Amino acid sequence: MTPIPLDQIRLRWSHHKSALWWLGLLYRRPHIFRATIDKSEKIIKNRIILFFVCINLYSHFIPYIFIISILMRFILHGFIGIPTSAFPPPSNMVENIYFHLFNILIGIAVGIAVGIAGGITVGIALGIAGGIAGGIAGGIAVGIAVGIAVGIAVGIAFGIAGGITVGIAFGITGGIAGGIAFGIAFGIAFGIAFGIAFGIAVLRVYYYLFHLFFVWPKANGRLYIYHPVAWDNLCSIPFRGLDQLLLAYVDHTNEEGRKEIERLIDTYPSQRMQALQAKTALIARDASKEKNLSKLDSYTYKLPEGEKKFLKQTPKVREMVSEICQIQRRLDTLNRPFFREPIAFSLIKEIESFQDRISGFYEPLASEFRKAAENWRQIAQKQWEEAKAVIEKKPTAQVFRAGDPVDRGQEAFIPRHGVIGEIESQVMLSTGCPGLIVYGRRRIGKSTLLKNLSIFLPSSVRIISISMQQAQAFSSTESLIRLLATEIQYSLNFKDINTENLNDLQTFFKFLTQCNQHLQKEENRLFLGIDEYEYIDRKLGERVFSNDLLATIRESIQTHRQLTWVFVGSHEITELSHAEWPSFLVSARTIVVPPFSEAETRLLLTEPLKYSPWWEKDDPRRPRFDPTFWGNGGIERIHGEAGGWPHLVQLIAETIVDLINDEEAHEVSPNLMERALNKAIVRGDTVLRQLMHGECKLPGEWNYLRGFRARDTQAIPEDEELYRSLKRRLLVEEVGGEWKLRVPLMQRWLRERG
Repeated sequence: MTPIPLDQIRLRWSHHKSALWWLGLLYRRPHIFRATIDKSEKIIKNRIILFFVCINLYSHFIPYIFIISILMRFILHGFIGIPTSAFPPPSNMVENIYFHLFNILIGIAVGIAVGIAGGITVGIALGIAGGIAGGIAGGIAVGIAVGIAVGIAVGIAFGIAGGITVGIAFGITGGIAGGIAFGIAFGIAFGIAFGIAFGIAVLRVYYYLFHLFFVWPKANGRLYIYHPVAWDNLCSIPFRGLDQLLLAYVDHTNEEGRKEIERLIDTYPSQRMQALQAKTALIARDASKEKNLSKLDSYTYKLPEGEKKFLKQTPKVREMVSEICQIQRRLDTLNRPFFREPIAFSLIKEIESFQDRISGFYEPLASEFRKAAENWRQIAQKQWEEAKAVIEKKPTAQVFRAGDPVDRGQEAFIPRHGVIGEIESQVMLSTGCPGLIVYGRRRIGKSTLLKNLSIFLPSSVRIISISMQQAQAFSSTESLIRLLATEIQYSLNFKDINTENLNDLQTFFKFLTQCNQHLQKEENRLFLGIDEYEYIDRKLGERVFSNDLLATIRESIQTHRQLTWVFVGSHEITELSHAEWPSFLVSARTIVVPPFSEAETRLLLTEPLKYSPWWEKDDPRRPRFDPTFWGNGGIERIHGEAGGWPHLVQLIAETIVDLINDEEAHEVSPNLMERALNKAIVRGDTVLRQLMHGECKLPGEWNYLRGFRARDTQAIPEDEELYRSLKRRLLVEEVGGEWKLRVPLMQRWLRERG
């Protein structure tokens, strides 16, 4: 309905329905009632109008006060039998009626006085104290709320609602208790009166009886719009089971239900906890429907937090769900069934562990997330069964990969113990390491060494490495030092300095000094790896960097003994031409990464995943290869054909396993080995071309290598530079006073594709 404006309400029958509408709004939505007053210029400018608005509204409710008072007095005096205070007692019906009517009228008068007059008095005082004319009307409203109804004042910042509402309540109770107040049961009567008033105006306890019909025996979401919480903003007592009713409402009307939960959280303090429980349960239910387990944390990050009950446990839930997501994301990166199967199995175990742990949490976390986890477990179970089924159909695991730096978790990997031992002994020198140059030809395994070094060095050694092929590394000196500083800061959790302020070598050196002091205090060391460091020399030639960068690094090597600068590259320092590198790195130690030994090749081919974290040490499911799988003398043949070059060993092994699976063979025959070698030079054409032709920089170097197309050996070149270059590149070896290609696979490529 469209009610008559508040400032136009009069004591007329035609206005009665509108007056009741305003009183109802006042009772259930007092903030809207207050907003209406604030928008009325008449009421704001003239507080007398406010007084009459209160009187008029109150007067329209007097008949109901009268009727309710009669009914309540009948119950108290007639049904319960509480005696009246009349002395002498009424001798006939007329006197009895007069007695009760008189006390009811006194109650109504008291309601007016306390509910309106008292509130207005306080309101005027507050308005004057505010010092602004327009604020007096608001002050009156606040005064009524504060002076009349504590419960309403708590619910409303500024509201005239309390004055009228509790005035009505006091009117009711005054009418009920007026005759008892001076009777022999004064204390009991006053308690009853106050209890009824407080219950109606503040606590609204009587709603609880109706609430039970909404939630028992089962929450009925379709009826939620009729629940008191949906239309009354001042229900002070939390409704037990309201969270289930809200969830049922979401099931009935999804969008409106979710909005209602947020409304209660934002604007309804007394029901907030129930709404938070509903929101938490809803998040769990949404997460349970997610088919992609890697996205689960996008739901749990929405979980509310707090200091009470389940709210203080939500951060732990996020942490546990994040662990599930991380395993799923790891699984998503794998496309080989032999790797997917153990990780999918570990995902199942992680979810089952989650179910066990969440059971001890507060509700609704325990029940809702346990149900959700059961759905997640079924998804993980399906993934595991799919991977397992593929394994059963495809018995030979493809774990070999010739390409980017090896990931030991899912690809064939062996540690280079000799190199690692040298690095450790240098890094752990008591006087500090004077810098390292880790040298090895292309595709010899340097980047793989860096990537997997952390598990083989002491825990006190923090490792960071950057590649100079990153755009941020080679764009400018400023971007390089910021990249280094950011990586160092992250590794050391060093937050005492803002890396954004590092814009020159001077501030960078100060930063390194602070890091060194921090490391010294913590008794740690920092391994600072610069991969593909030859790019620094190239950028020196292009004048992107200056020699000041090398001077700063040299000074850091000499000063910061807890830091070890490690330069990793495929060129010897004497090959770099744009700076006097030997002068700047005069004290640095050189460590050479050699090709595989035959023992290392054998370990790679038989125990390729020995160092993978995804299997226990003796897990029978971990892929292994019996030496006989590779055929008679097969391991030695592969090592010899590749010349121990790690990339080429992986290339040949990868090709062999693919052929084995394609042909459903069980071991490598001589014929299959030969076909695999021919196929490997096609697959590895790019890398073989780079190693053979791309690195030829001297006049006549490529022509000399091309000579091996027609013959197996050639005379050793007389040119000293050519001699040193070919030896340095590990391409040749001496046999009977002549040279032959050290890597037969390269000669095969040269003759077929070179």
